[in-house]
Amino acid sequence: MRTEDRRLPKGPHSLSRAEVAGAQRARLIEAVLANVGERGYAATTVGHVTASAGVSRTSFYEQFTGKQDAFLAAYRALTGEFLDQGVAVATEAPSPLAAVTACGDFVVGYVRRRPVVARAVLLEIYALGDVGLEAREEVLRAGEAVFDRTAVWLRTTDPDLPLPPPFTARTVIAATIELLTQAIWLASDEAYDRAREAIRHTWLLGLFGHRDIPA
Repeated sequence: MRTEDRRLPKGPHSLSRAEVAGAQRARLIEAVLANVGERGYAATTVGHVTASAGVSRTSFYEQFTGKQDAFLAAYRALTGEFLDQGVAVATEAPSPLAAVTACGDFVVGYVRRRPVVARAVLLEIYALGDVGLEAREEVLRAGEAVFDRTAVWLRTTDPDLPLPPPFTARTVIAATIELLTQAIWLASDEAYDRAREAIRHTWLLGLFGHRDIPA
């Protein structure tokens, strides 16, 4: 939803203080991601964010301690939403292999529809230094958990398939992020299509590629 779609109605309304604060926070999070994705984290100011969100600086500081706090909150909100939606897509698939294809379509489709927001999350988090790397690590671990659950699910359909070796999940998730980042950078239909296929094959290699590798 665009930031302007979240604006409160003009004049008297029946919203509670908590509802008003929640609506303002949602607009601010959208505005942080939009500005950081367009301008870069370093060039984005609190003024840019509040102007885009249509929220006063006072209201901003009632929600966040500063620009870094706001960006971290936005980063966690978006990545959490992204992972939840991806898991929901996988859950609806009839088999683990179908889930891999469906999730590949989902992740590429998501960043293709929202390249500015994706750029903020995938690239600008590094601008926060160690704090940003810690937040990114949380996302990597959550992604690894999704891969591990997929591997366990796959084993229920193929009991002779051993579980992937250690660090496979980290390798697959890191490669997925890199492929998405490259697609956003190139910003062409061909790049997004290549990313979709590469992500699918990367997951399949992670899930099956160790079958004939000696322990």
